[in-house]
Amino acid sequence: MIAKGTQLAKRLIWSFALVGICAYTIFLSPAWFFLLVVEAFVLTGLWEYFNLAEKKGFFVNRYLGLLFGMLLPIPYYFPGDAIVITTSVLCIFIFNFHKSLKEHAIVSTAITLFGLIYVAWFFSFLAKIHALPNGAVWVFYTVLLTKGGDAAAYFVGKKYGANKLVRHISPNKSIEGAIGGFVATFLLSLLSVIYLPQVPFWHLIMLGIVIGVVSQLGDLSESLLKRDAGVKDSGSIPGLGGVLDIIDSLLFPIPIVYYYLIVSTAI
Repeated sequence: MIAKGTQLAKRLIWSFALVGICAYTIFLSPAWFFLLVVEAFVLTGLWEYFNLAEKKGFFVNRYLGLLFGMLLPIPYYFPGDAIVITTSVLCIFIFNFHKSLKEHAIVSTAITLFGLIYVAWFFSFLAKIHALPNGAVWVFYTVLLTKGGDAAAYFVGKKYGANKLVRHISPNKSIEGAIGGFVATFLLSLLSVIYLPQVPFWHLIMLGIVIGVVSQLGDLSESLLKRDAGVKDSGSIPGLGGVLDIIDSLLFPIPIVYYYLIVSTAI
């Protein structure tokens, strides 16, 4: 019981610290600082992802992956995602031309590119959102809904969780927690009409539903990778695991919100 209380205390302390850092970064920091924070999350998340792959005995192009992962958030200044990804594919192939690597070519290329897309590219859309008109508010909206849903799922699951959601992927997640997380995300989206009055209410309803579903799928997806690698956490942040554990539920919602804003007139 004492150990559980200590773990919860660590989780709350680090969570409050991250909330403060995020609030400053989103609303008060200059654009270059926001970009640096995005880069830090991308590079650390990629590093942890490559560690998971290597625990399975796979060879990965770690440093090429980190190099191109670092470049992906930058094109919010210009539409260069396709250039970065195309160049990364070309360079990884060229690197694997070496005769000592030919037996790993398919696996290492696939694993490296998946990390670039899943971690670096998806999370890099946060910089793109921030650069849009009213972008800081939309970054806040996305993070609030996703992490608010995470918190609700955690506490509801701790209190009322009796039925396991997907035991073989994440034995601690419950159906009750998933429902609590979804409801919290949905309600937070509806309440965002307070600071997003220009957005049609039915848009907030649909975004709340979509984010409430895909954020939890993102959490489960990263749990699947960890179970395959045989680890509990992707990193060693007290009470929270790793950076990849922190951003996993954000990776799917971020691009969805960005493309919603691109096609919508409700920015």
